[in-house]
Amino acid sequence: RVHGDILWTIMLVILALVSCFGWAIAAPATGSCLCVHGSSINVRDAAGLSSHVIASTHSGECYIFNGGVLTKDGYTWYELQNVHGHHRAWIASNYVTTSSSSSCHGGSSSGTQTGFATGTVSQQCLQCICKQESGCSAIGCHFDVNSDSCGYFQIKHGYWTDCGSPGGSWKACADDLHCASLCVQKYMARYYPHSSCSHTCETFARIHNGGPAGCKHSSTLSYWHGVQSKGC
Repeated sequence: RVHGDILWTIMLVILALVSCFGWAIAAPATGSCLCVHGSSINVRDAAGLSSHVIASTHSGECYIFNGGVLTKDGYTWYELQNVHGHHRAWIASNYVTTSSSSSCHGGSSSGTQTGFATGTVSQQCLQCICKQESGCSAIGCHFDVNSDSCGYFQIKHGYWTDCGSPGGSWKACADDLHCASLCVQKYMARYYPHSSCSHTCETFARIHNGGPAGCKHSSTLSYWHGVQSKGC
């Protein structure tokens, strides 16, 4: 009986230490590939529910585990690398599972970047357009052809409106990789079927550059050549 009480006391002490100091048990190895399960899972700039939400992730997105582990507000938090343009981000561990390293090939500069929305346009094509527009970085807004173009895909306000205004804010969406690529996917789903152009990356790139009929305009050819040079 005494022996059992001692063991129980030790367990309570361990749990208290985990709660107070952010120690975690059985965390993945640093560098492991962690994949999100669930829709619209928030990631934050630090561990804890009071920390700022910096992006929203979705099932199938995979990221490299940076090694940071903290327990706070009833959750164990893992630190991830390169989430939607953010160098470091924290996610509650119950929303990720360990996966094979091949799922995280986007963590290197030579691979396909994770975080793109799925849809009509292939992941490779989105990557090439993203590289052409911004080097695939959240570069903010730049004045271009009479108005601002913003974020990863240099999206204009009219383009964002045409794609259904995802994310609730044009500029915030444009600087979030998943939201921006979702906008591109929805824009193509809306306009590509009426373009009479083939289902190719060239078509999508030229529509992205020149509007709904951009795949038919010779003025968008040079843009496509730039996208091609990025590996498409």
